[in-house]
Amino acid sequence: MQQFKKPLVSLIVTCHNLGKYLPECIKSIERQTYKNFEIIIVDDFSDEKTKEIISKNYKNKSAISGFFNSGDIRVIETTKNEGQLGAFLQGLKVSRGEFVCMIDADDVLLEDYLSVLLQAHMNTSVAFVSAAQCEIDENSTIHCLNSLSSPTFKNVGGVYKKLSADKIFNNDFSEFEVKKVSDKICPFGSWCWNPSTSAMMRRSALEFILLYKDVENYKTGADKFIFTFLHLLGSSAVVSRPLFAYRRHGRNCSEANPVIGDFCYLKPDSINRLIKWNKNLHLDTLRFIFKNYSYFCARLNPLNTKRLILKIIFSFNFVTLKKALKALLYKTC
Repeated sequence: MQQFKKPLVSLIVTCHNLGKYLPECIKSIERQTYKNFEIIIVDDFSDEKTKEIISKNYKNKSAISGFFNSGDIRVIETTKNEGQLGAFLQGLKVSRGEFVCMIDADDVLLEDYLSVLLQAHMNTSVAFVSAAQCEIDENSTIHCLNSLSSPTFKNVGGVYKKLSADKIFNNDFSEFEVKKVSDKICPFGSWCWNPSTSAMMRRSALEFILLYKDVENYKTGADKFIFTFLHLLGSSAVVSRPLFAYRRHGRNCSEANPVIGDFCYLKPDSINRLIKWNKNLHLDTLRFIFKNYSYFCARLNPLNTKRLILKIIFSFNFVTLKKALKALLYKTC
């Protein structure tokens, strides 16, 4: 397929007071085996230390018109703390890529992150693809090569050969599985993916999100809203291979606590967020569609827009209900 252009990928790195982790994140992007990308750093009203790191290392690098590669870094500064969704949308507005990634500044990409996610996209027709994850701590020490936090691929069994000490940490997963996520497995409002950095999204689907104005609702947990909406719009797929390192440092917004663990070890603030998200997600999405009903009808036609609305109204899954009840139980203990 040499006659076709390779797609540009926009990596939008949202950063709020995470300056000490940002250089490692950017270096991991620059080491990608797939080189046709642009980097957009969104400084979301960070503290002075983070601003100094960004100014010193990245502000003088500007995009080269007409051609994009790993040398392209643009910086956007918000005038107030927009939160994760607001900051991401600021970057999305100026991005140029046919595919887009929402990167948390404290995470680290493995070198085949872009190439494998693109390969998954080229063989599916989904709105976004989400990868499995490794686990690192605040000092970048590896804790797990294939985390049990990855919800769709539970790597809990198997036969392993004893390895020499230097090969224990070898993350050479040359084979991987791509699984399309069905509505039966993941009804609207449920969660079947890894956090923000895990995903590569199609711009054509993300353009709907640009119309969303209530960004205050998702100052944290933007991936919950975006992934759920994109899955509703164009389905999703998951990749069994770990493609990024999720950093646990005690201030994460994920379900598990800083120690790798399961749902029962939720932090109190995570419990509150989970209850709020599960309660509001249906109403938020319905309100979003009704406010932009003519746009949805023009893009999808009226019949398909009504199908989306009905799917939201009549979607129900016991997994989400079970999580909400668990959260309430732990909250009262």
